[in-house]
Amino acid sequence: MRNQFILAVAALALLILAGGVTAVYALHVNTSATQVLVDKRLGQMKDAQELVRRTLLIEREAYQLSTAGSGQEMRASYADILEHLTSFDQTVERLAAADDDLGVLDLHQSGQLFRNTVNIVGQLRESEFSAAGTSPTQSAPSQPQFHAELRGQAGQMVQATQAQSERVTQAYREAMLALAETSQKNQRWVTVLLSASLLLAWLVAQRFLGKHVLARLELVSASLRKTDIGEGEFVVPVQGRDEIGAMARAVEQFQEDRRQLALANAALLVERARQEELIGKLAQAHSQLLQSEKLASIGQLAAGVAHEINNPVAFVNSNLGTLRGYVEDLFKTLAAYEQSEKELSPATQKAMDDLKQQIDLAYLREDMGSLLSESMDGLQRVKRIVQDLRDFSHVDDSGKQMASLETGLDSTLNVVWSALKDRVEVRKEYAGIPEIECIPSQINQVFMNLLINAGQAIDGPGSVTLRTGSDSVHVWAEVCDSGSGIAPENLDRIFDPFFTTKPVGTGPGLGLSIAYGIVSRHGGRIEVHSEPGTGATFRVVLPRQSVLSLAPIPSETA
Repeated sequence: MRNQFILAVAALALLILAGGVTAVYALHVNTSATQVLVDKRLGQMKDAQELVRRTLLIEREAYQLSTAGSGQEMRASYADILEHLTSFDQTVERLAAADDDLGVLDLHQSGQLFRNTVNIVGQLRESEFSAAGTSPTQSAPSQPQFHAELRGQAGQMVQATQAQSERVTQAYREAMLALAETSQKNQRWVTVLLSASLLLAWLVAQRFLGKHVLARLELVSASLRKTDIGEGEFVVPVQGRDEIGAMARAVEQFQEDRRQLALANAALLVERARQEELIGKLAQAHSQLLQSEKLASIGQLAAGVAHEINNPVAFVNSNLGTLRGYVEDLFKTLAAYEQSEKELSPATQKAMDDLKQQIDLAYLREDMGSLLSESMDGLQRVKRIVQDLRDFSHVDDSGKQMASLETGLDSTLNVVWSALKDRVEVRKEYAGIPEIECIPSQINQVFMNLLINAGQAIDGPGSVTLRTGSDSVHVWAEVCDSGSGIAPENLDRIFDPFFTTKPVGTGPGLGLSIAYGIVSRHGGRIEVHSEPGTGATFRVVLPRQSVLSLAPIPSETA
């Protein structure tokens, strides 16, 4: 196809070149003819006009010569006539040199004849003025036949020059017509060549480009866009060994590769279904791992909770033991009073008084109320700790309900207090935020993970500040510690599952990942601000209007 295209373009280029050469040649011929016309014909016209002017002057001077009233006037006219005749002869010679027209010969002969006649008339006039000896104004010309002949010859010269001027003008007109005809012929040739070039260009575009190239390319393009290629062999209806034929074979190969790709894609879909099944199993394993993390956290807190319960139980038991002794003493006193109340002798009364003093009955009565109050306080502490533990886990209700983030922080703090109280000072900066609809057990788990991380980030004595706040759209709670902070390169990874900077065996690194998932399902976000050495601040931001999805989370499943 490349050779065919080159051949067609070469033929078109040659035809265009021929038209261009013809046009250049025509322009050259017209230019040369115009130059000749300007150099020759216009010169002849100028000379012819000069002859007419000279003959008119000669005719006027001849009349003045024949009518001169003095010799001086006659001689001046005669001199002017000779000068004009000299110029007349030179112009006639130029015309004779430029053209072989016989009219030029007639001009030359009439000029010589007029010159002879002028000489004769001049001599006669000079003789007249010399012989008469009279005043020039009183003399009259003699030989009138010569004077009439002189004027007649002058008139003939004028007519001859006018005839020559007309012949030159006619020749110029004929030369112009010939030049115009030549230009028209050249224009016709250029038009023919241009038409032939356009016809050849149309044939190349219609036959070669249109049918041989574009039509075949459209077939290849349609085959390329075809989506239903069937199951058999796909063939593009384009033949040839040129580039378009090679393109058609490439399209056939492309469609075959496409069929194979579709088959591979179907196999990938099957494999994808199998992978999704494996992912489901992995999600179940992940849920079990999250549950293990939660149970591990609860187990970690169990010892502290037991310790907190043992203290109030211990002094409640002690007080109850003392109270029991007091009651026994009171019973003894009451029994003694019952036995001898009516028949008390002075000695018995004295003994009873001694007994009252011995057991300090008044103090017993006074201390009994205090002991019972302390016992009730201890029991209330036990009850509150157990209640906080129940509130933290919400074993009774795991659905959505209205809850306060500040209450959740307090109950969670009581649960993890055993891990903080010996070395960490807890500060509360609550703003009295409104309640929101949420799952309290899940939010408490977020607070627990943040508080445990805050305590673990503090090496030695430190402080943890709990803050809350709200605006028209959100409520938020902050856990701010004075620990070592988070390295900048770890800030983007702290919420990734299994990522941890703790020593091996401390935890699997799922606490913040679980917290992030819980907050996200509540439609909120966790913001982190930290610089190494200055501690870290985790802010939990939740919407005031619930957007919570009720889909279960892995860490809350049984």
